[in-house]
Amino acid sequence: SELSSGINAEYGEPENMSPVKDRRLEDRATERIFLSSFEKPCVKYTGHYFQTTLIFSLLLGILGVDRFCLGWTGIGVGKMLTLGGLGIWWIIDIILLITGNLVPNDRSNWETLY
Repeated sequence: SELSSGINAEYGEPENMSPVKDRRLEDRATERIFLSSFEKPCVKYTGHYFQTTLIFSLLLGILGVDRFCLGWTGIGVGKMLTLGGLGIWWIIDIILLITGNLVPNDRSNWETLY
C-alpha cells in the first residue's frame, strides 16, 4: 500500500524520482537520480555516544582513552605515552570535543541517548 504523499510505505522511498543531468560534466551526458521530496543528508551512526566520550575525556583523557574510543588509535598511543601532552593535549581535546571539532574517526554522527 502507498501513502497519499507519494511515498512508498513499505520502503520509505519517494515514487517521483527523475534523472537529473550533472552540470559539472558538460562534455559527457551523465545522469544521476536525486530524491525530490527528501532533502536530508546521508546519516551514519556507529555507536559513538557524546556523553560517554566526554566522561572518558574528563576522567581518562590524560591516558588517551577518549581517542581510542573514537578510533584515533595512533593519536591515542601518542597521548598515552606523553600523559596527555603533560596535560595540555588533554585540555585541548576536551575543548575540541565540547566545540564539536573532535569526532569519530569514521566521520559518523553521535548516537542519541533516547
